[in-house]
Amino acid sequence: MEPNAPQTPEGALEALQKGYARYRAELEDSRATALSEVVGNLFRSQGNPRVNQLVSAFAPALEEWVAGLAGLLAGCTPEEADGYAAQALEQMLFYPRPADQSVEFSLQAFEGYAAPLLPFLAQDRRAETALRYQRRNPPRRMLPNQRKLWKALSGR
Repeated sequence: MEPNAPQTPEGALEALQKGYARYRAELEDSRATALSEVVGNLFRSQGNPRVNQLVSAFAPALEEWVAGLAGLLAGCTPEEADGYAAQALEQMLFYPRPADQSVEFSLQAFEGYAAPLLPFLAQDRRAETALRYQRRNPPRRMLPNQRKLWKALSGR
């Protein structure tokens, strides 16, 4: 673990929650505001460069937060690990839906990063989470990473 990495599950969960809040706020702020910027982004093959930079920076950070939390959960009792994993999954999978579809898509793209936390869920919570996830994201409309996560949650 890195020297500045949280040493407790509470600290790791807090880092994940703060990181998500910061990412979501930055996504909201990165939206194009002028008509010329919107049109310019339409003609770019890569879309909005500010969003692309945010996504590129968030991916490794999220992977590190999840790995750090999973590592700490391995040393917890099953009940404690279940609780912390459930809180993290709540943040990563059941966030309030943003009004802007591009912000929502950017959040959906990272849902698959939650997979390392699934083994820490108690069986009943895992089934409940799979059902909630399916209701939120009908399988026929899931992105590939969402479908893979849902299958892992539901044991399909």
